[in-house]
Amino acid sequence: MRVFLIGMMGSGKSTIGRILSSVLDKEFIDMDSEIERRTGKTISSIFDEEGESAFRKLEKSLLKELVSKDNIIVSTGGGIILDEQNRRILRAESTIYLKLPPADLFKRVDVSNRPLLKNGKDRIYRIWEERRGLYEQFPSVETSGMSQWETVASICMRILSGDKERLDIKNHPVTISPGSFKRVGGMQNIVVSRRVHKIFSEWIPSSALSIEDGEEAKGFHTLFEVYDFLMERGLSRNDMLVAAGGGTITDLVGFGASTFKRGIPLTLYPTTLLSQVDASIGGKNGINFRGCKNMIGNFYFPAETVLDPVVTLSMDEGRFEEGLVEAFKIFLISGNWYEQFKEKRRSLKERNLSSLSEMLEEAVKQKDRIVAMDTNERGIRKILNLGHTLGHLYEPIAGVSHGMAIAWGLEREMYYFMNLGIIDEVVYRDVTEVLSEIFDLDLPPLPLEEALQLLKNDKKGLPLEERGIEVPVVKSPGIFEMITVKLDDLLAVVA
Repeated sequence: MRVFLIGMMGSGKSTIGRILSSVLDKEFIDMDSEIERRTGKTISSIFDEEGESAFRKLEKSLLKELVSKDNIIVSTGGGIILDEQNRRILRAESTIYLKLPPADLFKRVDVSNRPLLKNGKDRIYRIWEERRGLYEQFPSVETSGMSQWETVASICMRILSGDKERLDIKNHPVTISPGSFKRVGGMQNIVVSRRVHKIFSEWIPSSALSIEDGEEAKGFHTLFEVYDFLMERGLSRNDMLVAAGGGTITDLVGFGASTFKRGIPLTLYPTTLLSQVDASIGGKNGINFRGCKNMIGNFYFPAETVLDPVVTLSMDEGRFEEGLVEAFKIFLISGNWYEQFKEKRRSLKERNLSSLSEMLEEAVKQKDRIVAMDTNERGIRKILNLGHTLGHLYEPIAGVSHGMAIAWGLEREMYYFMNLGIIDEVVYRDVTEVLSEIFDLDLPPLPLEEALQLLKNDKKGLPLEERGIEVPVVKSPGIFEMITVKLDDLLAVVA
């Protein structure tokens, strides 16, 4: 694979190229930097001493050399497209134009070592007009208003189209396929989160229903929007409904699909890492009610869940790490891939697609194995609530993301059981070391009365008069049990 990034100076080619090289395990080459390295001169010096034409010859020669290499991500110079032969070479390659309006370029660009701007930064507007038609001969990614990770995800979506890998699991079909989210564009009856619609709009049909994502949207008001959409489109029990979004979307639309006309077929395209390793696997659906998470819900398996790790690249810092916490929790429970997660945690945090795909496959298999033994969560499946008992207190009270709340809840629950002598301190330290590399473990104290009221309403709780709750405990990776504890004792560790 060779990927060439073209675009105006200041469009972010070098920054995006470096991230892409890490994500795709490819060598990164910045053509301007490579020319400077080979000549021992800055670009400005070459322009001043030898003229622009001499620089363009060096650039053209380097381009011809690079197309004989493989596994490279190349950031080109802004003027490389001025030469017709260069454009012909680039059209034969995977070339992406990073498109940015001139006003944004003006704000971004640094005039140092920019010989074409030495007479004034305003010249960037004229250069953009002169080159715009040449750039637009190539596939583009509009980067205005996009984060670096959203841009990287959009590029990867364009250049990747891997084959589907059907996972060997029992409960419902799951496939992993980088770049497969593009297939949504050819489907009907789609409900998609607004954020996903914004980033991947060219692959979303105009007929799709866009709804808010996040816990505040996971209620009856949004569910009724979905019902109205299904009614207006006249879906029958033979029509497929597609849900594309994070855990809120898969939970809510899954519940809608299971109850509309007593159940219609459903395909899930989870788009957050958290939903890919957890919410979309196992058939759980639900909505929040009166401030309590998933208080109303059921079990209803999709016809298929399609995991595209490329979509998860677009996530904001912090949101992406939520999925890492959930995957780590699954590996802690199963004992499988626990050491591998620790070994690969850096490449996972850097969103390396190969490591992500490997982690996804193993996390899904391990969760499915537990779900297959206890589909309706009457017994062993409850262990998947590890970290959730206290985590579901931090989420609404402290106002943090679900993943951070689960990381905090897991640390506090393990601390509680360590103090009881149920968990060895070495295990506690090992787990918290990994968690602290994913999220800051500087936990705030929680108001006891509010926390107690939430725990009383927890769907995992025992009858109120017993004032107790079953809490999952992992004594060491792969060794776990459920232990009933008193609410007041447990809450002491969050006060």
